[in-house]
Amino acid sequence: MKSNYLTRAMNARDPRYAKIAKKLGYGHRDVQAKPRKPVDDMKALRARYVKVVGKKPYHGWDADTLRTKIAEAKG
Repeated sequence: MKSNYLTRAMNARDPRYAKIAKKLGYGHRDVQAKPRKPVDDMKALRARYVKVVGKKPYHGWDADTLRTKIAEAKG
């Protein structure tokens, strides 16, 4: 789900926005967020990437991407 003004307003839990959103048909949430990886795992992966590649990883990479980049650098 893209973030726009209405979704940010609904996340703010302001009852006025919730009332308007409900009238527009956005009163329920049917999209679930993905569970995040533990932070410790990401710190370890980033440290391993620095050790293998020699430079810091891109901050937007997830754990799977880091694992593949590490495997590519080793292979």
